[in-house]
Amino acid sequence: MGYHDGKFADVPDAVWKDLDYEIGRADLEFVDNYRAYRFDDGFLKEEYEAAKLKGCCGEFDTWVTVDGVKWGVGCNHGH
Repeated sequence: MGYHDGKFADVPDAVWKDLDYEIGRADLEFVDNYRAYRFDDGFLKEEYEAAKLKGCCGEFDTWVTVDGVKWGVGCNHGH
């Protein structure tokens, strides 16, 4: 998957695993621009918004909690 591209390298693997789960639940077949930011302090929020703008075909955004920390996660539907 395309989420370890440097900008989001410091996001824990468990966050990506939870995003993959949410993508499966939403039955999204093609996705791109995986992104995540830490809700409490906005860590990676600017990068998150920039990645969202680079995607196409709709947006998918949700929240996950990993080790007591809330993360905003998302992707674009892609094609």
